[in-house]
Amino acid sequence: MAAQDVRIGMFVSELDRPWLESPFLLQGFLVEDQATLDQLRSVCRFVYVDRARSAGDAWRAPAPEADADTPERNPSLASFQVPSEVRRRPTDFFALLRSLRGANREQAADEGSTSSAPWCHIYPDAPSARPQGVAESRSDDYLAGASGRPLITGSSAPARRGSARLTVEDDGRSLGASGVGMIHAEPTVPVEEEIVAALPLVDEAHMLLEQVAQDVQRSLNPDLERLRGVVSELVLSVARNPDALVWLSRLRQTDQYSYDHSLDVSAHVMIFGRYLGLGDESIAALGMAGMLQDVGKLRLPVRLLQKSGPVSPREYEIFKTHVEYSLQVLADSPHATPQVLEIVARHHERCDGSGYPHGLQGNEVGLMGEIAGICDIYCAMTRERPYGEAASSQSALDAVRAQRGTCFSESTVDQFVQCIGLYPVGTLVELNSGEVAVVVAQNRIRRLKPRVMILLGPDKKPNPYPHTLDLLYDLPSATGEPYAIIRALPPGAYGVEPSEFYLA
Repeated sequence: MAAQDVRIGMFVSELDRPWLESPFLLQGFLVEDQATLDQLRSVCRFVYVDRARSAGDAWRAPAPEADADTPERNPSLASFQVPSEVRRRPTDFFALLRSLRGANREQAADEGSTSSAPWCHIYPDAPSARPQGVAESRSDDYLAGASGRPLITGSSAPARRGSARLTVEDDGRSLGASGVGMIHAEPTVPVEEEIVAALPLVDEAHMLLEQVAQDVQRSLNPDLERLRGVVSELVLSVARNPDALVWLSRLRQTDQYSYDHSLDVSAHVMIFGRYLGLGDESIAALGMAGMLQDVGKLRLPVRLLQKSGPVSPREYEIFKTHVEYSLQVLADSPHATPQVLEIVARHHERCDGSGYPHGLQGNEVGLMGEIAGICDIYCAMTRERPYGEAASSQSALDAVRAQRGTCFSESTVDQFVQCIGLYPVGTLVELNSGEVAVVVAQNRIRRLKPRVMILLGPDKKPNPYPHTLDLLYDLPSATGEPYAIIRALPPGAYGVEPSEFYLA
């Protein structure tokens, strides 16, 4: 049997080894040519194939009998074509953002500003706890591949196979090295629709965080009931379309770094938790902890929070007390559950014992503590701070990877890198046409072909009315070649000002 006739078009959902120990950039990819198949066979003894995401008749699961009223699908798109209700798109994505921005500014003008002092201005590293390069490690449970060995496919694989919408055994959750089921479900609503639904929740969360800060500054017990309700709604938003919350938390910036960072962390821990297959209760606990884990910084000296230079060992010891202060603030609230308190207590703990406040090691930190710690580091690095410029997503992921096997467990870092992806929402990219775009939504089948909004033309001049392109459909550029991303750009490249295009 000719391998290229059958195996071309299969969607590889998991390998027989960690992804970072393979030459493949992304977890989950289509085998689209013989060269990729040959490379795959040279490094793996077997792989797991997701038939629901594979292309071509050889890999598609048997289709149920169609009703007479069921519209015929375009066979040329195979399994990439999503239901029509998911493909609805407003005529002008930029006009939607502009109208939301205008409405939000009018509301802010009517209500006036009620801002209070920020509580998290610095994230200093311990003077002697900086990672030194990438940790080298390999699990003995994974065997080196042998060329010519057969690839085990969908029906022969254990519980890592199947569609993303059924039960655990057949629902597309791949068990990672940590043993946690990963969810690869497609969004159920378009990103535009979910942005409209999530924007008021993000605004309310900002307002409630300000109220919490005011209560703490007045030595009052903060009322967390409304915040818990907002987090519960955000959990549902993440389930419908996680890209919308990332867009809002990353790109709708205010002049209050502390609240922006808190919402940013909250969004990322919920999205990462869902990616790992955690239940709604655990995801909500992560979201609450992400918003409140730094509230104890309100009890620290203002001069320390506003310091932009290196901190002394004594100042660092003072800074570390914010974890205990956070626990004290939250301890008396019935809405700060034991799980939330545990996450807050452990978000600065590290697997090698270098963290604080208790120097926990290994499994003592726990998966939830690792999720909070990784997202805190990533979000702090990728957001512009009063004392430094934002790093690119790639630089931040490199910094996280440098702590693989030391500060964080290998499996958790591997899964975080795959969850974030090569081009996260909000990433500036340059296309082969010379145009500059921002990633609007990820494509969870072809990760290198997201949906983008064109901000700058080939001459690098701003587009007054940016339009969107879905790179999945290989639309032709002016040269006739299909649009493709040639590189990711750092924040601020070519003078792109977020307030010109986003919801700032």
